Amino acid sequence: MIFSPPVIHPRTDVKVVLWSGLSDPTDCALSRTQQRFLDQLAVPDESKIYANFPYVKPVRNEQAAIPIAQASWRNLSQFLNARRSPYRDHAVKHWEALVRSCRGLLVITISCGLEILNAVLSSGVRPEVLEVLALGPVARRRPDASHLLVRGSRDYVLNPFFRDVDLVVPEIGHMDYLEHPTILELANGQLQKL
Repeated sequence: MIFSPPVIHPRTDVKVVLWSGLSDPTDCALSRTQQRFLDQLAVPDESKIYANFPYVKPVRNEQAAIPIAQASWRNLSQFLNARRSPYRDHAVKHWEALVRSCRGLLVITISCGLEILNAVLSSGVRPEVLEVLALGPVARRRPDASHLLVRGSRDYVLNPFFRDVDLVVPEIGHMDYLEHPTILELANGQLQKL
């Protein structure tokens, strides 16, 4: 998907996107949980992109079920390639297309999505207003943008990356962020800043 041509998104004042690694690198479809989460955000539907990065039109209505070991391997591959050409160069093109479509942008990263976001931010391209909500962040560093790093008390995946986060939410594991009401409140709070 990363090597597909960038999508020309409709222009809106504000956009909100989810950004995680692609467990299925052939499709940007969101899971049912991810779709429900976006549905609940306090912005008009036209401000929401119902696809994962690189935001190419999904092939399926819902993300395919991928075995956890295979999904983890694919996410690790994207983490490692995020800063390398040609992956990074193509990722930047998709990022530029997204940025051109709005004035303000909330990026909700999940797991290694933050590493890929960091790679495209290093290009210097960004919207006028950028907020990042990093859930269970797996990245080499914090983003160079206004952000909130959130870890679930039962999320042990990110510990090697960020021992200090901005907020620890009880009873959340690495796969559970978007089902917790606190995360919805945080996302809607960041949308108000836009």
